[in-house]
Formats: sequence, structure tokens, C-alpha cells
Amino acid sequence: MFLRILILIFQIFNFSFSPILNSNELNNFATISSAKSDEKIFARVMFEHSYLFKTPTDSVEYSNLFFELPKTYFVELTDAVGDFYQARYLSFEGYVKKDCVQAVKHVPNNPFLTNISFRVYADLSRQLRASPTAYSESNLITTIPHLTKNITYISKIKGDCLIEGRTDIWYYCKFTSSQDFYGYVYSDFCDEFTPIFDNLEEVEYVSNPTFEPTTPPAKTMSVSDNSIGVIVAIISIPAIIFIFLVLKSSKIGSHSKSKAREVVEYID
Repeated sequence: MFLRILILIFQIFNFSFSPILNSNELNNFATISSAKSDEKIFARVMFEHSYLFKTPTDSVEYSNLFFELPKTYFVELTDAVGDFYQARYLSFEGYVKKDCVQAVKHVPNNPFLTNISFRVYADLSRQLRASPTAYSESNLITTIPHLTKNITYISKIKGDCLIEGRTDIWYYCKFTSSQDFYGYVYSDFCDEFTPIFDNLEEVEYVSNPTFEPTTPPAKTMSVSDNSIGVIVAIISIPAIIFIFLVLKSSKIGSHSKSKAREVVEYID
């Protein structure tokens, strides 16, 4: 009898145990998050000597700088940190000062300076280094073969002047051999340089860009129909057990009284 009552309850509520966020809700949330992550925010570099920093500080030590960002081109903004934006240029992620860039409304057609190359033709420019200085061998990454062409130019930065009265500009670049090497070469002995032009793309500027939080927002807890069925069943089961025990006890009592009457009648 008790088992029949439980089966009846399950049939009435037709429930199954499921999490408060069902699979459809989770899929919808994932779709929303993905759509928002595709809404990229870019900013134009407005001034010369605007650096991509490694940390959100004003330090211009070599250890805190990647390179200068090319004026008129763009960086992708990912967050705001004090007086800096967290930013990405090509595959390099760092920080740019807010007063050096201006956010734009749409994604630019050609945000980064690409397809620029050059050749090295003398020893001082063949040394690929981890920082724009050559006064120590500790920062030497590799030596580029003589007259190597098509070295990929990424940007430039001021560094040590290796020859008195000459330039202090170093190129940050990619040299590909058995693998890709990234570093700085002294620019004085580089030539066959691809011409660089300003990015003249017309854009609409915006102020105070907003960024999506990096963690998913807390979802308001809700109770599904299945969950209501579970709750009702949990509340109902103790009452059913109690009723079952009362009925069973009553049945046993009636049976005992019937037996007692039979015994009395038999004695009489």
C-alpha cells in the first residue's frame, strides 16, 4: 500500500532530480558570455612615444617596456587599471596609459602595423637581444646570419647608442630560423626597410569605454517545476508514512479486538 502511494506521487508530479540551472539555461548563459566576449574595444594611439608597458606603472626601465606603439594604429583594450588600460597589440599583452589613446566605436579594419620587414648587414645589428642594450652578453638571444632579409618588424624603442653620434633606436622584431625568436636589434645597420605609412582609417571616437567583468555574474536562484515536485514529495513522504503507520496500527487494533471477541464467545 505504501509503495503504491509513493508511485502515485511520482506520477502526479512527474519530476526528476535536476539542478536548479538546467542544461538549457547553462547553454543560454554560455551563448550570452561568448557574444559579449566578441564585442572588442579598440583605441587609437594618439601620440609618439606611447609605450606598451609590461606592468601598470610609469617606469620606463627596459624591464618594464615592450616597445613604442606606432602612432595612428590601434590597441585592443581589455580592462581599465587605474591610469592605464590593459591592452593587446598583435600577440603582446600589456598596459597603455589612458591619456595616450582614444577609444573608438567599431573594430578597425587594420588595427595593427603588419607586413613590415628589413635586412641586417653588419655585426652590431646582427645581435638579437632581450633588451635594447649591448653592454652585456647576458641579454644576447641569438646572432642573426649576415645579410638576412625579411626580418619581421614589430615596432621600435629608444635604447643604448652603440656608436657615438649615431642613432639610439632599436627595432623590436621577429627572426625566424629553426624557431621564432623575438628581440631587439640595433637599427643603425639595417636596410631594405618596407615603407611605413600612417593609418588614415576614419573612425568614430568614444569616451569612457566599459568592460565586461572577467568572471560570470551571479545568477539569481530560481526553482524549476521539477524542483517544486521534489520539494512537495519530500514534505509529503513523512506525512504519508505517519498516515500509513496510523492506519496499520488501527488495523492491527481492530484485528486484535475481533480475535478477543472470538475467544470470549468460544469460552461462553
